[in-house]
Amino acid sequence: MRVSKEWLSEFIELRETGAELAELFTAAGVEVAGVETAAAEECGGPGDEILDLELYPNRPDCLCMAGIAREAGALLGRRPALSGWANGEEKIWPASRQRVVVDAPELCLRYAGLVTENAAIAPSPAWMRNRLSKAGVRPINNVVDITNYCMLELGQPLHAFDADKVRGDIHVRLARQGETIITLDGITRALAPDMLVIADDSGPVAIAGVMGGLATEITPATKNIFFESAHFLGASVRRASRRLGLRSESSGRFEKGVDPHLCLAALGRVAELMSELAAGRPAALTEYKGELPPPRRVTLTEGRLALVTGARYAKTEIARVLRDLDFAYTEAEGIFTVEIPFYRQDLHIEEDLIEEIARIIGYDRIPTTLPQGETTVGRRSPRQDFRLLVRDTLTRSGFCEAITYSFVNPQQDALWGGKRRIALRNPLRDELSVMRTSILPGLLEAGARNAARRNTDWLLFEMGSVYLTEEDDLREPPLEAPRLAGVLLGESGRHWREAPGAYDFFYGKGVLEALARACRVVFHYERLTEARYADLLHPGRAALVRVEGERLGVLGELHPNQNTWGGARPVVFELDLDALYRHASRKITAAGYPRFPGMSRDLAVVVAEEVAAADILRRIRELGGDLLREAGVFDLYRGAPVPPGRKSLAFHLYYQSPERTLTEEEAGAMTAEILMEVEREFGAARRQ
Repeated sequence: MRVSKEWLSEFIELRETGAELAELFTAAGVEVAGVETAAAEECGGPGDEILDLELYPNRPDCLCMAGIAREAGALLGRRPALSGWANGEEKIWPASRQRVVVDAPELCLRYAGLVTENAAIAPSPAWMRNRLSKAGVRPINNVVDITNYCMLELGQPLHAFDADKVRGDIHVRLARQGETIITLDGITRALAPDMLVIADDSGPVAIAGVMGGLATEITPATKNIFFESAHFLGASVRRASRRLGLRSESSGRFEKGVDPHLCLAALGRVAELMSELAAGRPAALTEYKGELPPPRRVTLTEGRLALVTGARYAKTEIARVLRDLDFAYTEAEGIFTVEIPFYRQDLHIEEDLIEEIARIIGYDRIPTTLPQGETTVGRRSPRQDFRLLVRDTLTRSGFCEAITYSFVNPQQDALWGGKRRIALRNPLRDELSVMRTSILPGLLEAGARNAARRNTDWLLFEMGSVYLTEEDDLREPPLEAPRLAGVLLGESGRHWREAPGAYDFFYGKGVLEALARACRVVFHYERLTEARYADLLHPGRAALVRVEGERLGVLGELHPNQNTWGGARPVVFELDLDALYRHASRKITAAGYPRFPGMSRDLAVVVAEEVAAADILRRIRELGGDLLREAGVFDLYRGAPVPPGRKSLAFHLYYQSPERTLTEEEAGAMTAEILMEVEREFGAARRQ
């Protein structure tokens, strides 16, 4: 907001320089980007100082000269001389024959139109052009300049229609499917059904709160004018403005909040200027007035003010600040009941009023004190510790962490993710048009870029959120579910003592086993039979991962049909981080070193091809009880003399007792019992 000191001085007496005003505003929390000195020959009028204010979205009241005058008056202790229009004074004219029909009352609280006759379109006087130019607005003609001048003066956006070009009544409604409008910038814009428009009997003539239409613009031939002054819902204006990529001074003000009581007051100021500039005669008024919200009341107590600020303020000081800010109030026994004006929509609770008192009187009044109370040492939350554990485990395994886009290609996400995807209304490009329901598409794309640049040996992982919903038309915020995904490609680095190891399915399984040990859980792997992965993962090199019976995720090599990586075969995994966190344990169980020696036995069995080694191993561990300390597979063999359709699995068993030395007979008996149960349950035969 560019503030001309000369214009501001019409509302309040200013003896301070622009630099002094800037320092005053900055100390009170109104940021000033700079002070510009405009020479007389530059601005086409008297020399002036211009303050460039950087306003936060919560201070829309300072987007006009009257609001800045209120602020300056409170800080300087001088009451600004605001006219009746600036204070919301309304004037009544005869009723217009042109009706206003509001078909979307939830989006338009108030709509007023002033009809003026015998318009004389001409350039504005020099003083008006001068002030508009200093504010960064290009003068056009007296009628359009009056709407901009009143908006800058009072904060109420206005628009002028050529009344003779408006067909029938004014309708404030939602756009219909397929409707378009040519806006004042000459561009044809397609309207969506949730956009609020101003329409006549022939169709839309303006996008509510954003921009008017070319068909009803003011021209030198205009004789009768319809001035619009309305209050549109900020969210509706913001939605239309963003979707159309169309920003205006009007839309910016509606988005931040406009006082609905200013509608008629602004038209009063328009009528005054039209008469003063001999630009037309105000003739009639038409108005729709919905149910305006009641004024907000907030209670302020002396005790709470002293507790929050640490300073004591007299009742007279509090009362003076409230009066200077134009806040109506009542006071009884140190309790102030304050009625918040509609133009201060940023004030909701007692602490907001406390901030107003403190900043107007000055923050230097607040004493410097040491913090009091119990101090605690900051620490990470358990979930943060868990994420750090996962990250450290994978980086120690040679992985690099990647961060990919949260929006992905819809075709790729449909392959790997959920059934419903959230489409972006304004995507960066078509290839990034939906919110991801799986992390793998983004990681695979990152891996493909590496492979295309001859970086063919790497391990990547990412921890991030996927966005899930059960709604076809999103109305509620989606579920942000944390996931862990990884992609492995190529082989480990070369070493003179060891051959490189391929990053295959078993390497990926080893990485997950390291993660399971770090989280102190046991992963169980099952043959992956889910139909959705039939064409994505290799049927013989993929597994469903479970923890304590709960589905955790998947692991597998890419299916040859999905393999666009040349001769390489990437391995992927994706796990549900929430499920892993629920089962992970940070509990450490300590045990002494065993005092007695253990005994090893090997057991080889022949089973059918479809029998999983993991199932046999799980059963062996159950049968071995506490004495079986370790068990694992160390050999897989197919071929003669093993019959076709069967395979040989060899298991290593290690027994140990913490209380005594086991005998050969005990180890043999336990191994025989395990063999008998494996033969019975899995149709196995001991390999000779």
